[in-house]
Amino acid sequence: MFYLRRVLAVSAITLSCYSSAGWTQTSSNSITLSDAIRATLKSNPQLAGYTFRADALKGEATTAALKPEWRAHAELENVAGSGELRGADAAELTLALSSVIELGGQRDARLGLVSARQQQLQSTQRVLTLDILADVTRTFIELAAAQEQLALLQDAHLLAERTFNSIARLAEAGGAPEAERLRAKAAVVRARIDMENGRQKVKVQQINLSAYWGDATPDFSRVQADLFSLPPTKALSELHSDLANNPDIAALSDEVRLREAELAQAKSERGSSLEWSAGVRRLQETKDSALVVGISMPLSAGRRASGAIATATANQAGAEFERDSAQRLLEAKLAAVYEVHQRSVAQVQELRTDVLPSLKQAMKSTSDAFTMGRYSYIELALAQRELLETQMAVIDAAVQAQTSRIDIERITGSALTEQTLEVTP
Repeated sequence: MFYLRRVLAVSAITLSCYSSAGWTQTSSNSITLSDAIRATLKSNPQLAGYTFRADALKGEATTAALKPEWRAHAELENVAGSGELRGADAAELTLALSSVIELGGQRDARLGLVSARQQQLQSTQRVLTLDILADVTRTFIELAAAQEQLALLQDAHLLAERTFNSIARLAEAGGAPEAERLRAKAAVVRARIDMENGRQKVKVQQINLSAYWGDATPDFSRVQADLFSLPPTKALSELHSDLANNPDIAALSDEVRLREAELAQAKSERGSSLEWSAGVRRLQETKDSALVVGISMPLSAGRRASGAIATATANQAGAEFERDSAQRLLEAKLAAVYEVHQRSVAQVQELRTDVLPSLKQAMKSTSDAFTMGRYSYIELALAQRELLETQMAVIDAAVQAQTSRIDIERITGSALTEQTLEVTP
């Protein structure tokens, strides 16, 4: 009779251990990674700011394209003097127009500089966009992991309650000591605390995700993702060849071109600009008119521009050095991230293939032994805890594999896609 009571009491515990939710869950009020990316591209506050900067550069381009302005000049001479020049009898009025002839390709240099700034702005915007999308993807992954962890914690709480109820009945019937009932009761409280912490973590990650599109009150309850979809990556040698697509290197190359444009503009200032004027002078004394023509040119313009040329040359060399240094650093970073990714993928496979099945079987054997009175509650609780911790470790390894994959895509400039996280219908 005692044996029958233990079998009936523990059978629910054993079965519940294998009834946890699957790795992937879906809901009508859920979003995919593509949904999150579209919302971010549409409403992210940081990305919106580039519109104003682009408009400002359009204004600079309009100004740079202008030709030198025309000037109207009026001059009245020989007025209010003494003797014969008294009053306005000998006044001479000159009316003239003047402008500047730019030499040395100054206008083209100005336009080239603004064009380089516009290209640099596009590159920095692309870098920021990819950085933000990478962060969105990481947050999405963390939220998906938090959901999976919460599902396990909910199952663990349910399992702890069932275990406590079973042991409480056994204790009342004299089949288990009071100490085991108290330990089981404490385990229920701990499991509930863990579950509530897990629930709070999901809510926080939901807010973190929706903040990327400026929404502090998420209107979704969960994300749809498959953390364990881990397709094989390219070989490291192939990934090294993809570094040419790195957006940071492209931005640094645009920085080099901007410095080249600044140097070109500085050199264009060596050419002196000619200022000319032409007009008519009225000679009041003789009632005659005469054509007036003038031209002027600054002296030592080349010497004055030498400082700007030296500065622009140094800035260009510095930009080239920074680009080349970044290239070498990215190669080392790629190798390190690649190793992390490969090891994480292998760890997920090992845990799911070799460790979890063994622990589930050990859990069943422990439950059977507990049913027959050979094991105490301590052994049963230890087996439950070990299985839960390993399931959590599998999720952590999958998160590391997914995030390191995102890092590889970011380094190589590959497009950030959601295909490895997409739920298969």
